[in-house]
Amino acid sequence: MLLQHPIYPLIITFFTLFLVIIQSIQSEKVLKNRLILAFFNITIAVMVFVIYESMIIGNSMYENIYVGFNFFVYFVFLLVLYSTFKTATLKANHYQLFVKSIKNSRWNAYYVVDAKERVRDMSSSLLHELNLEKEDIIGKKFFSVLNKSIRFTKFNGNDINNRALENYFLEYKENAKAGDSEVQELTFLNFDGNPVILHMVMQPVYALGKYKGRICVGEKKTDFDLLAVEKELNDRSTELESIRHKFIATLQISEEGLFYIDLDERTIWASDALVRMLNLPGNTLDLTDFRRMIEAEDLKKYLALIGDLSINKKQYSTSYRIMVNNRYMWFKEKGIRLFEDQHSAVIMGTLNPMKTKHYLASNIDELDKLKDHNEMMVSMNKLFKDNRYFQLVLIRLKNMPKINETHGREVGNMLMAEYIKKLRTTFVTESGDIFRVSGIEFAITITDPRKMDVLANGIKSNKTFLNLTMQYGSISAELEVFAGIAIGGSDAHDEHQLYQASLQALKIAENPQFSAHGCYYKDIVS
Repeated sequence: MLLQHPIYPLIITFFTLFLVIIQSIQSEKVLKNRLILAFFNITIAVMVFVIYESMIIGNSMYENIYVGFNFFVYFVFLLVLYSTFKTATLKANHYQLFVKSIKNSRWNAYYVVDAKERVRDMSSSLLHELNLEKEDIIGKKFFSVLNKSIRFTKFNGNDINNRALENYFLEYKENAKAGDSEVQELTFLNFDGNPVILHMVMQPVYALGKYKGRICVGEKKTDFDLLAVEKELNDRSTELESIRHKFIATLQISEEGLFYIDLDERTIWASDALVRMLNLPGNTLDLTDFRRMIEAEDLKKYLALIGDLSINKKQYSTSYRIMVNNRYMWFKEKGIRLFEDQHSAVIMGTLNPMKTKHYLASNIDELDKLKDHNEMMVSMNKLFKDNRYFQLVLIRLKNMPKINETHGREVGNMLMAEYIKKLRTTFVTESGDIFRVSGIEFAITITDPRKMDVLANGIKSNKTFLNLTMQYGSISAELEVFAGIAIGGSDAHDEHQLYQASLQALKIAENPQFSAHGCYYKDIVS
């Protein structure tokens, strides 16, 4: 009773395949699983069509299977049909919402053309400039419609005519790629001869990798005075945005300590470099809290200087001591009060540590790039805070003035540089360092116990262990070196005490009655 000729399910399977292809076009991708199922159904339907008369008719089991297959084919067809109809309806609603949103926004102009440059849709705002109805243009060549009503005069700021623009769009479809987006500014004279400007964004439409047309959405402008003002505002906005990005980039790469003070809000903003220099808790601080870090007498002079600033004296430069890691360091501040800003009271400037080196540059990196006394104190403070076991070795190159006098400062600098290089190789590890305290005084922080043993055993076994003899051509010179060593944690509990301990040990080592050139502070207090 339910048997029907196999031509019907075969036709249904082909209809199913057609709908799956439609769905793929709607989804803009190949629906592999659905296509496989559709081709599978066609294959079975063709096979059933061939063997229907000879094998299925009269065989009750095959007939039941055939009936079940028919139901399956019709079920798949109805399911695909429903899915296709639902997708088509949804896309139609989306398009209507898209058109409605354009009408209600400043993006009040759009048009859609297919792969053959035939108009598929156009906004009422553009139709108004053409003095045409939508029924007059749908399905017609885009430029055959435009050439009757309007004349293009400019394209992206360059002079152009209708023919040149038509050729441009014909070439566009040959070169366009999926995902492309192009911003255009078109100027034309409408049907009344009045100038109109279109700011458009053009994108190609692709389906299954094939070019299907293009869509342009944008804004129509007819008030040229207002347009000129808007253009100037956009240019200024772009310029300000460029300045903002350059300023941010400057802050990111600058090693200067930069700041600005908002006197109205009583806050100070510090750059990352300044935050690192002063060990601040963050980039923005309360101005009163920040100024508490300045030494009291220096702060009085600083506030008096800031109070004297006027429109005729906007810039200033001063130096003062500021608390960093529980000790005062000298900083130099240069700034300017921005009186031009009528909306806020702002001071901008730089704040950087002052160089405390009191010796001539040697033009030898090994010497000139050594950290100074202040940086030594900061480094030791960190080692104490980290509960590191370390030794401070204070070294004096006793006969360096005599070498400079005999052989010249150039030889003396080369000798010192070579000596520092050997010290670094022998005693300094990752968390240790070498510092130049004065012209002929250097300090080493040793953190590796093995290096400490090398120093102790060397001083114990050889009185002149720290000396260095060098040969420069015919010049032979021996560097006479004395050292005072203090141990962090046992000899002292902060960097200032430790430095004084090593200095006392150095004075003992320099005493002619002392048996070695190196002395440990623990040996003179025990």
